[in-house]
Amino acid sequence: MPVDPARPDGPQLTLRLARVPVLDPAQRRGVLLLIPGGPGAGVQEMIAGGWGMREAHHVDEFRQQYDVVTFDPRGIGQSSPIRCDPALLPPVTPPQDRAPSAAEFAALAETNAAFYESCFAATGSLMAHLSVNDTAADIERIRQALGEEALTAYGGSYGSAYGAAYLERYGDRVRALVLDGVVDHSVDMPTFMTRNVLSAQETFDRFARWCADDAACALNGEDVGAVFDEVVAAAPVTKTLVPQILAGGSNPDDGWWQLLAQMMAEVRSGDTATLDQLTGVANLGSTADDPWLVAGKNGLFPGVLCASFGPQRDYEALRSAGDALAAQAPRFAWKFWDATPLAHGTAGVGDCIGWPLEAANPPDVLDVASHPNVLVANPTHDPATPLINALSVWMQIPQARLLLADVGGHQSLLLSQCAYETMAGFLDDPSSVATTTLCPN
Repeated sequence: MPVDPARPDGPQLTLRLARVPVLDPAQRRGVLLLIPGGPGAGVQEMIAGGWGMREAHHVDEFRQQYDVVTFDPRGIGQSSPIRCDPALLPPVTPPQDRAPSAAEFAALAETNAAFYESCFAATGSLMAHLSVNDTAADIERIRQALGEEALTAYGGSYGSAYGAAYLERYGDRVRALVLDGVVDHSVDMPTFMTRNVLSAQETFDRFARWCADDAACALNGEDVGAVFDEVVAAAPVTKTLVPQILAGGSNPDDGWWQLLAQMMAEVRSGDTATLDQLTGVANLGSTADDPWLVAGKNGLFPGVLCASFGPQRDYEALRSAGDALAAQAPRFAWKFWDATPLAHGTAGVGDCIGWPLEAANPPDVLDVASHPNVLVANPTHDPATPLINALSVWMQIPQARLLLADVGGHQSLLLSQCAYETMAGFLDDPSSVATTTLCPN
C-alpha cells in the first residue's frame, strides 16, 4: 500500500490480511470484511480465536456464506508496525483524579514531544499517515484486491471510525456496512472524552445497583463505591482495570460483573488471585519481545487519535472541562487526562498533549448521501462508546438504519444474539431490516 494515498508512487507499506474461507463454496455470497478497532486491534483480536474472540465475532457463523477477511491496520501487528525509542517512553504514572497544574501540563507536553519525535524518526513517513482517512484508503485497496464490486463490512469500536471514513469517501462502493460501538468524530476531543468518562461512571452506577439488588453479587448489601475506593487504595491497578472489565458486559451468563465483585471482595481481604487473573486478560497481547515495538504501541494511539482530533494545547479550556467532569464522575475523571494507553487500557486528552502535527482530518459532521445500506448499532449502556455517539452518527447518515441492544458492555455484536441475528440479516439484505430495531437482550 502507499504510505500516503495521495502519492501512490511514493513510499510503500506492507499490509497483512487474513482470510477464513467460506465453508461451502456453493453457498458463497462474497467477502465480509471485519474492520478492527482499538486502535490497536488486528487479525489476532478479530479471528485468531484468542480468549473467545473468534466466537464473539461470529466468524464460524459468518463463514457459512462469506469468506471472512480482516487485517492488521497500518502501523499495527505485521502491517509495518510503529516503532518508537523505548528509552524515551513516558513513564507510567498512577492516574490522577485531578487536573495537572500548568507546570505539569508543560512538562507532559515536553516529555510526549520527545517520545513522538523518536516515533517519527524510527517509523518514517508512516507516522504522519495513521488517520482514519488513510485506513479508509487501505480498505478500498483491499476491496479492489479481493475483486469485490462493493464492500460488505462490519466495523466495531474504532473500526466504526474507519468504516465511517470509508463511507464518506467511497460511499458509492458500499453494499452493506455495519458500524457498531460507535466513535463520533463530529465532536472535539474534550467532548469525546467527557462522553466516555460519563458513560463509564453510569456503567459503574448500574453495577452498584445490581450489587444492591442481587445476592449473586459478592458485595450485596454493601456500599460498592466505598469498597471500590478501599480496593483502589490497596491495589491501585484496580482503578484502571475496573472500566475494562465493565466493558465485558453485564449479562449474568457471561459472569463479568460477578467476577468483578468477587475480585473486589477478595482484594479487600488481601487475596489478589482473581485480580491477577483479570489483569492478565486485560493486558493480553500488550507485550512483545522487541522493546521498540512495545514503545511503538504507545506511539500508535496518538498517531491515530491525534490525527483525527489534533494536538491539545489549550490548558485553561482543558482544565475547565476536566474540572466540570470531575464533579460529575469523580472515580473516573482520570480517564479524561490519561496519557498511558498501553498501561491503562485507555486513552485521554493527555495523549495529544505535545503532539507535533495539526489534525489530518479535524472533527466534522459526516458529509454523505442517503445510505439505507448502513446500519448503526450500539449497546444502550456502553462504557467505552456511549449511546450518544451512535445516535449522533446515525443522524449524520440520511436513511441509515439503527439497532440498539439493551445490554451493558462494549459492541452489541459481542454481547447480544439478537444484535448478531439482525446484523447477519442486514448484511445479507439491507432492505430486510427495519429503520429502527431494539434488541431486548
